[in-house]
Amino acid sequence: MKPYDMVIIQELVAPPIAGFFGDHTPYKIDEESKAFLTEMKKAGFSFWLSSEDTGPTKNHVNSTASEWWIVFYKRTKIHCDSSRYFGFVSQPLVANPNQDRVSYVFPFKTVKGNSTFSVIPVHLNPGDTKEDYARRQVEFSYLFNWTKKQPEKNKDFFVLGDCNIYESSEFLHFKSLDFYSLNEKCKFTNTKIYESKEKGKPYDHIFYNSHSKEDLILNSFSPIDLRKAAKTFNPTNVIEPYDHDDFRTKYSDHLPVVFQLITGKDTD
Repeated sequence: MKPYDMVIIQELVAPPIAGFFGDHTPYKIDEESKAFLTEMKKAGFSFWLSSEDTGPTKNHVNSTASEWWIVFYKRTKIHCDSSRYFGFVSQPLVANPNQDRVSYVFPFKTVKGNSTFSVIPVHLNPGDTKEDYARRQVEFSYLFNWTKKQPEKNKDFFVLGDCNIYESSEFLHFKSLDFYSLNEKCKFTNTKIYESKEKGKPYDHIFYNSHSKEDLILNSFSPIDLRKAAKTFNPTNVIEPYDHDDFRTKYSDHLPVVFQLITGKDTD
């Protein structure tokens, strides 16, 4: 992660710090999450954590049933921008009609103040049934329309993360809402491809709009070969032949993806 100025982590299932939920009940530090946060701090990153967790059926539990949103960033490049809207896009945070896991908006500005943008991480409903597809359409539509209703002049929004998309038919029509995917070519982003390419799926995407297009290198989207990277750091920790359950437990069932954002070009 050393070359990057911002790192957005998916599926943080327990808090790395102590604090209070929205109902003022306290939550405790989770030691594994804290250890991860400590390593990121050593690497030069500050962090912004959502005010609480959100899930399809429950929250306030340290399990995969709910997730926290967290963004790591380097203060030498960008700062949090609390002058613009930040927080969840909808309520309630459990069993929400609009999103299974309610997204949290993180607005940032460059150190010089000549660029502002907001990142909105998502983890959409999984599955390949018609019902799953329909649910993701609800989640997408709500979020894209939410950005259009914001009163602020600058509408440089980036909706990004695990969209659980199976094919391009799920998102190409969102061009009518002025949102486009950097992964329009549907590059595979799941580690099942290490079993066979037939199991590859384009789950992860970065969506941008016409306001934010000028701030992007449009061909910069790229999945990282996580297996190769893991072998570089510790070859004895990667079982051969590839064992998916072992790999996803130690590392991830998704590949990290990267893209390039250019600051200082805002015209909004």
